[in-house]
Formats: sequence, C-alpha cells, structure tokens
Amino acid sequence: AGQGKLGIPNGVMGLYEAGGKVTFNGGEIPLNDPRKCLDSSLAFVSEDRREVGLLLDESLEWNVAFPAMQIQEKFLKKLLGGFIKWRDEKGIHKVTQKYIDELQIKCTSSKQKARELSGGNQQKVCLAKAFALEPKFLFVSEPTRGIDVGAKSLVLEALKKFNRENGVTVVMISSELEELRQTCDRIAIVSGGQVAGILPAAASSEEFGLLMVSKVI
Repeated sequence: AGQGKLGIPNGVMGLYEAGGKVTFNGGEIPLNDPRKCLDSSLAFVSEDRREVGLLLDESLEWNVAFPAMQIQEKFLKKLLGGFIKWRDEKGIHKVTQKYIDELQIKCTSSKQKARELSGGNQQKVCLAKAFALEPKFLFVSEPTRGIDVGAKSLVLEALKKFNRENGVTVVMISSELEELRQTCDRIAIVSGGQVAGILPAAASSEEFGLLMVSKVI
C-alpha cells in the first residue's frame, strides 16, 4: 500500500497526468487522453465505484449500456445514414439482464437505480459496464474492496471467466497478495513507485516480501 500501484492504470487511462510511453497491439497510445485509450479497446474498472464507476441515480440498464453507447455507438438504432439515432431499448435490456444473471446481481429489476444496491452488487455493475464494452485489455483496480466474502468470490470468478472465454488480458491491481495469488498467473510488485519485479503466482511469500522492500530500503 502507498507504493504507487494505482498510478499505473490511472496514468495509462488518462485519469492522472502521466509521462512515458504506452504501446498496445503494436501501436502507441497517446497519454493523458482517456478517449484514445477507450478507442484502442482498453477499459478500466476504478477502485472508486461510487464517485467514478457508477451513475448512482440512473438505472442498471443505463449504467451498463451508456459507456458502450457513447464510445462505440452500440445499442443505438440509426435512420437516414445515422443522422437520426435512438436507443435500442430491447438491446439495452438484453445485455443488462445477461450480466445480472451471469454475475448474480441482486436487484429488483434492471430498472432499479444503482444507488439502491449493496456495495458488492454495485461492484458487479461496474464489471458489467466494462464487459459490455468488449475490451481487448481490462484494468481492474481493487475489485473486492469493501465487499463481503461471498461477493468477493463471485467478482473474482467473473474476472477469470471473462479472461478465459473472451481472451481478454486482465490486469488486476490489489493490495491483497493472497487474493492475487488465487486469481492471477503472474504478479508484479510495485515498490517505491517502480515495478520491482514480476513473479509467478506460486512463488514463495519470502520472494514477494523481498521485492516489496527492494525499492524502499
């Protein structure tokens, strides 16, 4: 904690001012421009679901579909060559209900407001919103912070399933080492604002501990 790990996704996605170079699929992605990242099929589930991740006073349907509608023009019907556009309500309902079922989001209906859900279910809506974008690369920051044990398991299983079935690279940022070891193939340790090293998830606790202090002492 406090070593700069959250700066990586926030910097890459243009939410923090950043320097350096990001290359993805053979092309360079300009920094400090969130739209360029989204157009390059990168997506981000922020650790701050209530301030950044959700439209709290909108329905689950609007939360899940709006980013894909805005960025990719999904869930829109077009007339006159796209001059006139209106929402595909059936398509929006279908994709929202799909993720309600897959992620076991506990709600009264897809029309319920995001504010009315528990923290764990709000987190699942954030994942659904990212999944609906069908990204090629997904950052997920502290995905289980502040949610109960049962919801944690469902969220982590959903990420693994999304990775497995869609071939999407998922980078999960967390301060919970054991959680990372259960979920990820490889773990990069950020210490003193730098990537101190990358280890397989099965590496010993001693190896992880040495990396954690390598840039500090």
